[in-house]
Amino acid sequence: MKPAQLKQDKSAYPAYLVLALGLLVLTWSTLLGSSLPAQLADLGGLHKTGKITATWLGGSHQPEEGSFSLQDLRQLSQYSLRDYDLAYAMEASTSAAYQKNQSPAQVLGVNDRYAQFQQINMRSGNFLTFEQENQQVAVIDEELAQALFQNGNVVGLEIELYGREFKIVGVAGNDRFLIGTLTDRGYGTLYIPAKKLLELEADARITSLAVATKDAGTTGRNTAVLASALASIGQDTANYKIIDYNLAGLLMEQGNQLRHFGAGTVAMVMLFSLLRRKIKGIDHFCRLRLRDNYWWEMIKGDAVRLVFGIAAVSALAAVLLLVWKSISFSLYIPPQNIPNELIDVSFWADLIKKGIETRQQSAGYAAPPGEVQLNVLNTIQNWNLFLNIFLGWPLFLLGLYQTQLLQEKLLKVEVFCSIFLLAALSLGTALLWLIKMPLVMETGEVLLVFSSVFLTVVTFIDRRAADGGFTSEKFS
Repeated sequence: MKPAQLKQDKSAYPAYLVLALGLLVLTWSTLLGSSLPAQLADLGGLHKTGKITATWLGGSHQPEEGSFSLQDLRQLSQYSLRDYDLAYAMEASTSAAYQKNQSPAQVLGVNDRYAQFQQINMRSGNFLTFEQENQQVAVIDEELAQALFQNGNVVGLEIELYGREFKIVGVAGNDRFLIGTLTDRGYGTLYIPAKKLLELEADARITSLAVATKDAGTTGRNTAVLASALASIGQDTANYKIIDYNLAGLLMEQGNQLRHFGAGTVAMVMLFSLLRRKIKGIDHFCRLRLRDNYWWEMIKGDAVRLVFGIAAVSALAAVLLLVWKSISFSLYIPPQNIPNELIDVSFWADLIKKGIETRQQSAGYAAPPGEVQLNVLNTIQNWNLFLNIFLGWPLFLLGLYQTQLLQEKLLKVEVFCSIFLLAALSLGTALLWLIKMPLVMETGEVLLVFSSVFLTVVTFIDRRAADGGFTSEKFS
């Protein structure tokens, strides 16, 4: 079947639909990927990602002494971590009551600095203060306020916890959108002073510690400072899950850089293809001219054309180098995952064994709210990167290949891609706003994706690109 007949027999709509789906995935993954590190920073409160946490693994086989005591925390704040902001928390579940209304609630016993390490948006009142650490006061969220009082104007009222009356001093807002929805437990949360929760809940233990950091790099200084502090109160770091949020943010950004690298690689492949064709076109042109003319005659007669051809080659080479410079980055791998020798069976065996032991040790481990949010963001980032590489680009290339088989005109495909990319960009921005994710637009990355798309379109569809646009004319 001839190509012209194939075009008549087949509709172009399926090809453009596949092309549109690929462009939609590429654009959305670019916008979402840029917003995730910003969301992680927002969830970190005042200190953003400038913090490191230690959470007691708390398996049933571990002694109670593995958790923190108030005396331990006072010692840390006065000595080992004297110059650092420090927050701690414990978690329990109980029922909160107001008159005849009752509701299950997650109770977090915290100190006054806890709000500096977590995103707590106060709707009314204030968060717990240092002066209130011995008082029966509470901050509740809007969900619990609605469940008990059917409204949010409850500052100054009292709720019953563990048979005691707690005065409400503040109401915190709930995140009803993406991260809040994915981490919602289905019931409200309230915050009370940690000292009071220790008095009321027999099984309560201070299990989570957060410390502000002073090093935003990958030197390991933050972990060393925290490990030294834990050792000073007789704690073994092996009993704690330690997360440096500086590194967590860096690894999340690295996911964006990998996606950025993928788009840049596509652009470089297409640029190299155009560069090769342009050079072949100049070479073929010169060979044709030299059949009937000497070099000086060819240069004299076609100097302008040759100069423009060489300038185009130089420009493509310069753009190729510029793209490489914009997408190159240093891949960060945690040092504990790097062997001294590439072929080291014992290292990989020990790494696998350690991973299995960690999972066993973490049996029954309850991640604190901040870590749950980090895990959700990392999961979204991983899926976003996977869909970009293994769905977005394949769909786009498949749709483009189908339009090539149908002999669609270059201008038509370019116009379609232009309109749909702009529409996908607008739709993605609106969707981020609806789900209350940070609207972060990385202009360089968006332009790189757009450039990769149009370079690929030109390379696939433009027939003149096959000879560099140099030998399409007939010579007499």
